[in-house]
Amino acid sequence: MIKPLSNGITLIFRGFELAKKPNIRPYMIVPLIVNILLFSFAGYFAIDLINDALSGLDDTVDLWSWLDWLEPVINTIASTLKWVLLIAAILLILFIAGSVFTMITHMLVSPFIGVLAEKVEKDLHKTNYPSHTVTQIAGRTIKREFTKLKYWITRALGLFVVTIILSFIPVVQMISPVLWYLFGAWILALQYMDVPADNNGKSFEEVLRLMQKNRAEVMGFGGATLLLTSIPIINLVIIPIAVAGGVIFWVEKMSDNRSANP
Repeated sequence: MIKPLSNGITLIFRGFELAKKPNIRPYMIVPLIVNILLFSFAGYFAIDLINDALSGLDDTVDLWSWLDWLEPVINTIASTLKWVLLIAAILLILFIAGSVFTMITHMLVSPFIGVLAEKVEKDLHKTNYPSHTVTQIAGRTIKREFTKLKYWITRALGLFVVTIILSFIPVVQMISPVLWYLFGAWILALQYMDVPADNNGKSFEEVLRLMQKNRAEVMGFGGATLLLTSIPIINLVIIPIAVAGGVIFWVEKMSDNRSANP
C-alpha cells in the first residue's frame, strides 16, 4: 500500500523532469497560457470566498454571547471550532476552485493536451510513434472531456448530498473536507491518466477499470497533483507536468493491458 502510494506521488516529479526536455517544451505553451489566465481569475474569487468564510465565522462566534456565564469555556470552544472550520472551508474552496477550473481548462485546451501527451509518450517509447495535429484530434478530445465532465458532475452531486447529511452530525461532519479531497484526487488523476489512454483508443470505462486496479498509485498521483494545484505559482504550470506524469503511468502500467481491448 505504502510503496504504490509513494510511486504515485513521484509520478508528478518525474513528469516535471520530462516536461523540461527541449523537444517537449514547445507543446506546453498553449496549456500554460490558458492555465495562467484561468487560475489568476479563480484565485481572485477564491480570496473573496475565504474572506466571506472568515466573516461568517466571526458572526457565528457572536451567537454565543448570551451565554456570558460560560464565557471562558465558550471562548475556548469557539476559538478552536473557528480554526477547524476555517481550515475545512479553505480546503473546500481550494478544491472547488482547483478542480472546477482544471476541468474548464481541460475543456478549452484538450486538443493541445492530447498532442502534448503524444509527444511525451513518443519520447518515452523512443519509437516512431504516430503524431497528430491539434485539428485532427480536436473532436475526439473535446468529446472525451464532456464524458469526464458528466462523470464529475454526477458524483460531485452525490458527494454534496452526503456532505449536507454529515453537516447535521457533530464531529462526523469534520470528515467532509477529507472526502472532498479524496474525490478531487481521484478526479484529477482521471483527468491526466485518461489523456494518453484516449490517444491509444481506450474507452472511458476501461480507463476507470485500469485505474481501480492501481488505486493506491492513482490516489498518490492525484493527491500530490491536487495539493500542488492549490499552491500559488506552482498551480500555474501544473497541467503540462501532470500530463507528463499521467503518460508515465500509462506507459508503465496501463499499456500492459492493451491486449484487453483489441
